[in-house]
Amino acid sequence: MNKLIIFPIIITVIQLISFGHLYYTHKQGSGQYPADFIELNILAICNIGVLILAYFLYFKADVKLSIWLAPILLAIITIVLLLGIYIIMWINKYN
Repeated sequence: MNKLIIFPIIITVIQLISFGHLYYTHKQGSGQYPADFIELNILAICNIGVLILAYFLYFKADVKLSIWLAPILLAIITIVLLLGIYIIMWINKYN
């Protein structure tokens, strides 16, 4: 298998494992501190790195592999989810 194909597959698998761990933390976590929110922030920061990497390896590549769309889509979903949570928190602060 080509190295260019393996790299986005590995990133996608790591993202899916991270989502699974985030879901487990949300369901089984303690109510004392928002561990799932902290983990979502860390995951979003890592996904910004994935988007930067995808910029150089997908958008600037001569041959565009469509397999890169999976990690790009998961990264965008994570960042939009975090921004949505921040907007909801900001709205509830002033209500």
